[in-house]
Amino acid sequence: MGSRCEVCVVGGGITGAGIARDLALRGVEVVLLEKGDLAVGSTGRSHGLVHSGARYAVTDPETARQCASENRILRKIAPGFIHATGGLFAGFGEEDLSYLEEFLKACSSAGVEAREISPEEALQQEPQLNPGLLAAVEVEDAVADPFLLTVANAFAAHREGAQIETYARVVEVEGDRVSYLQNGKRRSIKAEVVVNASGVWAGEVAKLAGREVEVRAYRGTILVYRGRAVRRVVNHLRRPSQGDIILPHASTTLVGTSFAPETRLEKFSITRREVELLKKEGEAKVPSLKRRSIIRAYAGLRPVVGGGEKRGFTILEDGNFITVAGGKFTTYRLMAERASDAACRLLGVRANCVTAREEIVEENTGELRSVLGNVFDRVYARYGPLASGLLPYASKAKTTCLCEGVTEGEVLFAAMELFCRNIRDIRRRTRLGMGYCQGRRCTLEAAMTLFLEGLITAPEAQMQVVNSLRERWKGMLPVAEANLKEAKLMEATYACAGNYDRIKRHISGLVSFL
Repeated sequence: MGSRCEVCVVGGGITGAGIARDLALRGVEVVLLEKGDLAVGSTGRSHGLVHSGARYAVTDPETARQCASENRILRKIAPGFIHATGGLFAGFGEEDLSYLEEFLKACSSAGVEAREISPEEALQQEPQLNPGLLAAVEVEDAVADPFLLTVANAFAAHREGAQIETYARVVEVEGDRVSYLQNGKRRSIKAEVVVNASGVWAGEVAKLAGREVEVRAYRGTILVYRGRAVRRVVNHLRRPSQGDIILPHASTTLVGTSFAPETRLEKFSITRREVELLKKEGEAKVPSLKRRSIIRAYAGLRPVVGGGEKRGFTILEDGNFITVAGGKFTTYRLMAERASDAACRLLGVRANCVTAREEIVEENTGELRSVLGNVFDRVYARYGPLASGLLPYASKAKTTCLCEGVTEGEVLFAAMELFCRNIRDIRRRTRLGMGYCQGRRCTLEAAMTLFLEGLITAPEAQMQVVNSLRERWKGMLPVAEANLKEAKLMEATYACAGNYDRIKRHISGLVSFL
């Protein structure tokens, strides 16, 4: 990597990756630094909902307008990454009914498409909804995989010449010099402009540059249920609250979220109270969730500027240091455009933004379709247009992850083409280990594949298995009662798998806890 660039972007979430792509398309020399994996922070711990804007129509009309506009743009520029499920706002009580008229008027005023339908029609479309449904409104919600959409933006940026550096923790920003740690070494790069897109860490990064930026962090917990209980996004017809949203994601159903102030940015806990609240709210709207297994729970931190009710974003300029903070997953492209505009003004670059009309990754999967045959639809549903890069690995068709259908070829594709450094990164790209058993078998299988291909050593393989399973168990602990059988089976599996004492000790500890 060169020691100079025009813009250094700090943060590899969806906004940082979007900024890197936007600037690269304008011909700007860009380096992106991310302290971990792409989308490993707030982005990857969201539910991936592409808002129609309806949720914020009453409480935050400006954010609602932005979401409505960006929703339409994302459907055009990322058709293979956005799943247009549609959405329903569902009301179940008199208080919900009294909110209906205000809600519909606010949607109309904010340019959000919303159509009231009868409870009978809604129940035909979503038969798992509580039959006590009193009101329903159709909206244009959609769902995206936040990891893949971030990787797609980084991939597109890299294709245009941007440098994407993961596991590069920024430790100092002094003038035009950005210093960071990567692979145990301190490195530095000179940048004419620094863009701070580090989400809830924006205040910490600003301190490194001698600036002060106030960003509040709010913890949001999400429950993951086995299988799809709904076909579209279901929202509670009320002012934004906790446990409002149920959505289908891949082979699971997500129920979220909680909303609690959080002072710890690195290590924070999910409370039993949050889990019980989300279970209660989810089951009240979709009673069949009571009969579904909860696979895990996870939580992320939302960066909020100002109070918690407003969800807009802010661009702050201080010399050559630009901070973009707040906002929504849905509005990342707009945030990237505004931050890139600011950077270009400082650089004297007059090129206009083109991200609202150019597809992130162009479709080029014809040959892969002919090679994969019936398997192609599953692969495309997971990777979208990025799937074309799988072609050189398509012959390795042995299934590694039985729950999610991930093949050896997909493991190698992610490792070689999608900015992965370890099995946890591969999991985020492919959904390896995200199914019902949470990686019991496929984690070891993936490590063996990487080892046999010469991509990692035997000690590295063992360490990666340990780290990957440890992370999986973190998410299973908050819903421990549902996972006792899986914990015992995992313990037995690795008791017979060779020299994996650290894994066995970790899992045995969990079994004892349960």
